Order: sequence, then C-alpha cells, then structure tokens
Amino acid sequence: MLNAKSIILQHVTRAASILLPSPIRSPLRAARAELNRSLHLAFRLASLHQRAVVLEPYRQATEGRISVRLPQGVRWGRPAAVPLPPNLIDSGWWGGRPRPITVMPQQRASANVWFLHHGRETLCLRLDLSGSVELLCYRPLLGAWVDC
Repeated sequence: MLNAKSIILQHVTRAASILLPSPIRSPLRAARAELNRSLHLAFRLASLHQRAVVLEPYRQATEGRISVRLPQGVRWGRPAAVPLPPNLIDSGWWGGRPRPITVMPQQRASANVWFLHHGRETLCLRLDLSGSVELLCYRPLLGAWVDC
C-alpha cells in the first residue's frame, strides 16, 4: 500500500513539474550543457581512438582525460537539505566528492553519480554501466526530482 502511494505521488509530482515553468536558472543550465558536452566528447573520443577516456571534475585536462569545468557559483555535491533521488535511496551511494568517470569504446562507462548545486537548485547526473545517462533536477517548490 505504501509503495502504491509513493508511485501515485511520483506521477502527480511529474505532472505538476510539466505544468510549472523550468526550474533551471542560467548557472545550472550552463553546467548541464557542460556535462552533456563533456560526456558526448568522451564517448566520441573513446570510440574514435578505441581507448578509455576519463572525465575528471577537478583536474586539468591531459591526454586521455577531460576536465569538467563548472560555471561560477555552481558547486559539486548535494546540499544536506536536498534528498537523494528515489532511484538512489537503496543504491548504497554515499555522496561526497564526485569520482572520475571512465568511458570505454563500446559505449560503456563506469557507473557513477554526480551532483551539482547552485543555491537550492540541484542537478543529478547518473551514469550506468551501459553508458546510459539520466539527468535529474531537484524542484524545491515541489520537493521532488524530475527529468531535465
């Protein structure tokens, strides 16, 4: 019964998020574009050169490594007031500093989760082993995570 209520609440929240204006302001919109650009570049380079490429959140770019740079004011991590997305609650994810992502030639990647925030707005990038990317935005007004 509790699970059914949770599913219904998620559907209502998703519908409300579609009706309300986009929550992402300029700094997080730019960060989302940088994440998408960096991942696309990493997958392309890995495929082209047939070798692994690493995305790093803090280091300088070198051969085989892409540095992800954030716009001013955007920080790594998830604020304590923002809950984990529903699909990460039972995953054993601990949070903290983001670990590097390794992208392999066959559209595969090391599974990873990165959080970015700017004030109360938060983005969650979730990458699974098959290279599939999920990008979620936390909507403080709704108190829920929705697709970006």
